[in-house]
Amino acid sequence: MERLTSMWLVALRSAAAVVSVFLVCVVVHEFGHFIVAKRCGVAVPAFAVGFGPKIVRWMRGGTEFSIRLLPLGGLVQLAGEIPQDALFRRGEPIAFRLDERGRIVQLGEPADVPGGQVGTLRDLDLTNRLQMTIATSEGTSTYAVVPHARLMTNPRSWIPIVERREQVLGKPLWQRASMILAGPAMNFLLAGVLFSLFFTHTGIGLNTPTLGKVVPGSPAAQAQLAEGDRVLSVDGRAVATWIDLVEAIRSDTARPPRPLVLRVERGGQVRDVVVTPRLVQGVPQLGVNEPVSHDPVLAWKSGFAAVYATSVNALHMYGQIVAHHQIDNLAGPVGIADVISQQAQSGVWQVVMIAGLLSLNLGLFNLLPIPALDGGRLLFMVIEMFRGRSVDPRKEGLVHFVGFALLMLFAVVITFHDVVRLF
Repeated sequence: MERLTSMWLVALRSAAAVVSVFLVCVVVHEFGHFIVAKRCGVAVPAFAVGFGPKIVRWMRGGTEFSIRLLPLGGLVQLAGEIPQDALFRRGEPIAFRLDERGRIVQLGEPADVPGGQVGTLRDLDLTNRLQMTIATSEGTSTYAVVPHARLMTNPRSWIPIVERREQVLGKPLWQRASMILAGPAMNFLLAGVLFSLFFTHTGIGLNTPTLGKVVPGSPAAQAQLAEGDRVLSVDGRAVATWIDLVEAIRSDTARPPRPLVLRVERGGQVRDVVVTPRLVQGVPQLGVNEPVSHDPVLAWKSGFAAVYATSVNALHMYGQIVAHHQIDNLAGPVGIADVISQQAQSGVWQVVMIAGLLSLNLGLFNLLPIPALDGGRLLFMVIEMFRGRSVDPRKEGLVHFVGFALLMLFAVVITFHDVVRLF
């Protein structure tokens, strides 16, 4: 019974870690798009935490916020990200309701607008003029569409039809680019915060030849070395940094390692200490740790410096994967979940670090110039900047659709690879 309880606790800890990491990284990304879009005056019909059926929902500032059943991400919906005209097809039946001035205030599929007038859509302009031409049994008429008229996606949910000034496509290039960049930027910011918190807890290596904690029973402990001792030289070889000290100890190729003479300063007194390293997995070691600092300022500085260094390493790895077709180095959702699950057993701070790494990689991956990703949308904006005019939104939408389909296919392949590797 005790063993079964322990297994359940491990599984619960793993599940909580996986859900929390995915949820935080994705929701923060979407929040970046959301907050900048709102600042630019773009209508944001929906912001959701999770996927699937809505559990709780509320309206605020013209946005429907919701918490959904599957807590593995989130989504944000920006008005006019694709042309509003593309939401309809000429020649299809459409149901609508009019206000007292004869303007459309609600529209959608006939089944979604019960009791509304039904006609056939002949023409429309929902980008600039907000009007629709509809043929009914009484004839063909052109109707104005009220700003924020409700387009019913089902009998209980709707999205607004908005004027050009509230559409993504109606904003200048720099604002559209800032909306796109905001998602990855929030991921980088989150990674920096998480790395900084991790370093605040674990401490930052000072890279000085001063001894940190001494492992009990180690060669250093047997030689009566203590935390705070400063090593001046090893066998007459001066050392100025922790890296110098480590290299001096590991440079001994004798097997077993020979005794080393360390010149040590303690309390202003200098003395020589003889210590014999011990082989640990074939590497000579004394059994001392690098000195660390828990200074918050240093921790936060190192945390954001790690964002840059890790990003450079990740981009190099991406290049190696593409150049050498190293698909074995890639992990999909299943592989990532497995890593998070393993780290969860080591404690919450390991989960904090892996969340930072995932957030950083999510930001980087989204900036790749691949259709359907943020980087793909930015690529079209660069093309627009050089052409002096935008690409036809319908053609761009088709490219993103194909890109999304290929990404999903690639995700299936990677997931299959993860499952085979794990099981």
